[in-house]
Amino acid sequence: MPAEQKLNYAELRELAGKFLQKNTLGILATGRKNGTAQQSLVSYSYNGKEILITASDTTAKIKNIRKNAGVSFAVWEDETCVVVYGEVKLLQGKNAENYLGHSLSPGQQPGERTLIILSPNTWRWARITG
Repeated sequence: MPAEQKLNYAELRELAGKFLQKNTLGILATGRKNGTAQQSLVSYSYNGKEILITASDTTAKIKNIRKNAGVSFAVWEDETCVVVYGEVKLLQGKNAENYLGHSLSPGQQPGERTLIILSPNTWRWARITG
């Protein structure tokens, strides 16, 4: 069996970006007040630079982010997993609409729709094999 070619960080980062663009579900992890992780399954989009998520401002994820903007976000498919870490910015109302160029879609939970903008600063890529 031929040896696998090792990719450098920039090449892995590019592959991870393509992986994020083709998927739409991930796990957003925020920090609770007691220090434990709050994980939420969310739908998202990736614009090549930022991960965009919408949620109601009454959810635990938004409340946690308001206290600590540091999050992690994981996306997996089969044996491949990409995890990013970074700080998020929250936008609501006209600010969110202006940023996106359209209105936020209505959600199923009460409260004001909030745009979560994750700008990754650290990337991790894993292939899980048995």
